[in-house]
Amino acid sequence: MRNVTYFSAGLVADFAISESTFDKFLTDLNEAEKEIDRHGEDDLMKARTLLDNFMARAQENEDIDQGPGEVLAACFIWNFFNTNPDASRVIEGDIVIVDLDGTLNTIEYASVDDIQIANKE
Repeated sequence: MRNVTYFSAGLVADFAISESTFDKFLTDLNEAEKEIDRHGEDDLMKARTLLDNFMARAQENEDIDQGPGEVLAACFIWNFFNTNPDASRVIEGDIVIVDLDGTLNTIEYASVDDIQIANKE
């Protein structure tokens, strides 16, 4: 199981990626290699835009369901960072997307192993 977690404006969304979903994504990505650049910044932005839109809708209604588009976007983001040939862009393992200012414009990506979230008690 792979995971992409998005933190924005007090909301947290986990995009869980099953092995079968990720395998199908890789097959489809290979078939679309002329249309989609698996390590292209433009295609990363398209995937993130899908998740940004989900987070914007979730700010209005926290009970919305993730659709197949959001899961595919999460697959792309996970694959982009875990397999990137540019060592400076590699993030190993599950990915965390952090919206630094709550606007969905200032985004950082990190490994779940590198982020420590404080528990409210």
